[in-house]
Amino acid sequence: MRKQGIIFSFGLVLITFPILSKQTQKQTPNQTNQMTYRVVKGDSWYGIARKMNVPAEILAKLNGRTTAENLFENEKLRIPRDKETKSISSETKIKEKIAFPLGQKEKIQKKFSELTYDPYKGIQFQRGSSSLVRASFSGKVVHVDYMDGYENFVILEHENGLYSVYGNLERIQVTEGQQVNAKDRLGILAKDKGLYFQINQNKTNLNPELILQRGFE
Repeated sequence: MRKQGIIFSFGLVLITFPILSKQTQKQTPNQTNQMTYRVVKGDSWYGIARKMNVPAEILAKLNGRTTAENLFENEKLRIPRDKETKSISSETKIKEKIAFPLGQKEKIQKKFSELTYDPYKGIQFQRGSSSLVRASFSGKVVHVDYMDGYENFVILEHENGLYSVYGNLERIQVTEGQQVNAKDRLGILAKDKGLYFQINQNKTNLNPELILQRGFE
């Protein structure tokens, strides 16, 4: 029964991408809707963050930037809601360093997002020269399977309610029930796809990119 629950949970995470219906909302001159902000002359990351009551660093990360980068007049920024802010900063839930899930660093092709109009529960790495997929940290292989759009995938269970997911594998080199250590080989990537990588703590999706930015082994 436990195994079925894990499969169901991650099945929803992997394949369910609801589309937000557009709603008419009252607009202000600079705030086009409740989730975006139009930059005006004289704005700064910290000034906008104070207006929107969100941390400046998280505002910048949500928009794929840093607070050291310049803003541009008329640029449209996404503004995180409470739930998104917690998810963006949720890397603090993992205390220890984790291993990079590929043999070498690769660029991220699609970023994690909990925006209701463009959700994505993990990150998609660009297909580069690295094909070896390895465990991010020690745990137990709890599920090995195939899913359309994600090829072969592996789910690891770790301590403190943590799970990690590795998709787009051509070959899997572990079996269910097997214990693995950080950096242990899990499989080989499909030839035409980059790694799909996801981290959950219980039912909460964590942002793998921010976790990796904290440093890894």
